[in-house]
Amino acid sequence: MIEKWVNSNLSDTISFEISDKMAEKADILSVHTEDYHTLVEKTKNYEGHFYFDADTAANRYSYEAAMQAVQIGTQAIFESTKNSSVFCLVRPPGHHATQHTPQGFCIFNNIAVASQIALNKKKYQRIAILDFDHHFGNGTAYITEANPNILYISTHADPRISYPGCGFSDEIGIGEGRGYNVPIPLGYRASEADLELCFDEIITPIITQFKPEFLAISAGFDAYERDPIGVMGVTTDGFAYIGSKIKEITNTLNIPCAHYLEGGYNINLLPELVSAYISPFIKENKMIGKIDPALTARAETKITIQHSKNELTDYWSL
Repeated sequence: MIEKWVNSNLSDTISFEISDKMAEKADILSVHTEDYHTLVEKTKNYEGHFYFDADTAANRYSYEAAMQAVQIGTQAIFESTKNSSVFCLVRPPGHHATQHTPQGFCIFNNIAVASQIALNKKKYQRIAILDFDHHFGNGTAYITEANPNILYISTHADPRISYPGCGFSDEIGIGEGRGYNVPIPLGYRASEADLELCFDEIITPIITQFKPEFLAISAGFDAYERDPIGVMGVTTDGFAYIGSKIKEITNTLNIPCAHYLEGGYNINLLPELVSAYISPFIKENKMIGKIDPALTARAETKITIQHSKNELTDYWSL
């Protein structure tokens, strides 16, 4: 039951909508190639499983599910308001899907498609995407890397110890989009104390200078300290902290935001993590989002932040 995604003290403040609407092919082609769409569509005719790669499989239901995820994500960017934020509880996730390649459990790039459609339809002129998944959203980064109208910022585990092996500090975009991709790789067991430095030193200043009209969030919960495939150390309270910082940014800029579920593989605790993250958006509770003083930022995080600043000095005041 969908209600298990929120705990009892949140359930009376959240409304759910279950949608079976599907995106159109033209929506997919806003960021993906036609050959790619055709490849995925053909899986409707397969018996058993079709493997795009070692991680990403599909069966005859996957195309429909992926098209529904894109549609929900697109609705979210059009329906979220300053006072009502949409969280997309969708599968498959999307941030690893490139223009022409499914990867990392992702088929279509839900957040990139939604953002590009919003730009194409003149709903917004500048969109910021913030990705706090354990893994670098290489698909989103490469789709948007030449687009100065989309700012992509990602905190993620160091590519030297984590899939997909990219997302180093110097991967800051190309052409007119150079400076608008901001990867922030973090070390083993990095916690919310490390993320606090990232927000204070890089994330909040850059988003504030970019002045987006909308903030889209790739919300990945595999940075959790007990995620079975993650190496980071974010606590449950840490996700509440992340939510409170994002809420603070949207309040300061007076803009709407939407949230897109990406990774998170501790299935039993995922509802609790999601609930912690969304709490600041629906509660007036000043205690939400506090960091345990026993947690301290790692020295390597300070070095990483300085590396990022050095790469971005020509584009932002940091």
